[in-house]
Amino acid sequence: MRDERGVSSLAEAVLIWPALLFAVMSIFQFGLMFYARNVAEQAAQQGAEAARAFNATSADGTAATNQFLDSVVSKTLQNRQVTATRTNDTASVTVTGTVISLVPGVHLKVSEHAEGLVERYVPPVNNGDDTADGESGGAP
Repeated sequence: MRDERGVSSLAEAVLIWPALLFAVMSIFQFGLMFYARNVAEQAAQQGAEAARAFNATSADGTAATNQFLDSVVSKTLQNRQVTATRTNDTASVTVTGTVISLVPGVHLKVSEHAEGLVERYVPPVNNGDDTADGESGGAP
């Protein structure tokens, strides 16, 4: 009579190892997704900060965002798009992209947005005083 214990442990290994490998790859895949989200958020914040500066434009925000992304992630966030807008009151930047895939068939998308008020010069208000420091200038 043959010993069949080796055959059953081989069958168990054939079933368990692919599932275990898939679980480990999935953990790394979602770790990359969270990393890409954090980087996209930081890039959007950098771009919004540049776009909201005094006399800046939306192109300044786009350039700052792309510069940050180029220096931090070159392959993790793929097919990335940067959209920057600036109005008289606010500046905003949106970063979107696809996370590099470790698990075949899994394509996770990332989108982060940041905005802030535009810096601008507001002249001081003269409340009808004749002097700049607000004192009346008359005798006490």
